[in-house]
Amino acid sequence: MGGRAMRIAPLSVFLADVERARRGGAFGRAERDAAAGIVGAVRRGGDAAVLRTVRQFDSARAKPKDLIVESAVLRRAARACPDDMRRALDLAYLRIRAFHERQRPREAARRDATADLRLAPMPLERVGALVPRGTSSYPSTVLMTGVPSQIAKVRDFVVASPMPPDGSLDPAFAYALQLVGATVLYRAGGAAAVAALAYGTPSLPRVDKIVGPGNAYTAAAKWLVSADVGIDALQGPSELVAVASGDADLDSLALDVLAQAEHGAGAFAALISDDGAWLRAVAKVIGGASRVRGYRASDLVLAVRAMNDAAPEHVLLAGRRAAALADRVQRAGAVFIGARSAVAFGDYVAGTNHALPTGGTARWSSALRVDDFVRWTSRVSMRGDLRRLARAGAAIAEHEGMRFHKASIEARA
Repeated sequence: MGGRAMRIAPLSVFLADVERARRGGAFGRAERDAAAGIVGAVRRGGDAAVLRTVRQFDSARAKPKDLIVESAVLRRAARACPDDMRRALDLAYLRIRAFHERQRPREAARRDATADLRLAPMPLERVGALVPRGTSSYPSTVLMTGVPSQIAKVRDFVVASPMPPDGSLDPAFAYALQLVGATVLYRAGGAAAVAALAYGTPSLPRVDKIVGPGNAYTAAAKWLVSADVGIDALQGPSELVAVASGDADLDSLALDVLAQAEHGAGAFAALISDDGAWLRAVAKVIGGASRVRGYRASDLVLAVRAMNDAAPEHVLLAGRRAAALADRVQRAGAVFIGARSAVAFGDYVAGTNHALPTGGTARWSSALRVDDFVRWTSRVSMRGDLRRLARAGAAIAEHEGMRFHKASIEARA
């Protein structure tokens, strides 16, 4: 920490800074154009095109056989996971599972004298999960994407994750894959993985839906293929807006925003307070290297209103007065209330899902959940005296000029 202090600006420039940081959304034109080139190449060239991107960005010596890791190989690798890491992943798995079990979809039904109506949830058959990597693998994201898939009873859960430079397989990552019942690991990431999952390759059948986070190129690729395959949400570079009152613990808040910077390129962190002296004190602790932005608000209610306009991925409310405004937060992927509720708990062991909408898409998108792994089918069974319904339906059909609709209804009466 230390060094040049973070810049502190008035709240009035907050939304403009957010927009600049996002380059207009979850991805910009450069990311979209680059992703489109890779998606097109993979759609034409399959595994060979994927392998070219793997060699370019991940592992220069990758071979065709390295792209697919079958479940038997994953089981062997998982046996080497250290006991302490097994215990940590087991605890995280149990907490995530316990919370997501509460989301299990249930059939909706209505029955009367003329109809038996049902809306029935049915699991998707094959889902592909994107699990990015940084300097190490992310078994936590395997759990976040895999647990709701298990609860929904998806038949085939496929994980796509970049290959490390040395081509090794992290035992903790393999153990997490075993916990969630992954059927295969495809060792590619980014736009190439999205295209392979969406359109299939000779070694990888296409999936019904793609879930999970990634960088801006991954988000752009998900958007590009969304006409041909389901996607959960646009989950690009990570975001945090912390709203703090002057009684918030300075050191813990500094750690929270510095932790956000660990998410790498494109990560955005903003700290808003109505206490200028407190903001200046945090600025001295954080320094300038973390790319964290500070904003002075005349009123915390106005700060929360501006945060709602930004619709960020993560919101942290620290300090008593800030935490009291939790019910006013309407548009965010996840809200962490109180100084003890570090955002990092949500990344690993709180139990909620860390696959969250970014780039302002929290205005309409939600955290990854069990419902993302099912589709809903309406079931209609008509019976009894249908004359009243037939008269109403036939009248509407006639008004709309649908004479065969009218005739079809009247034939049942």
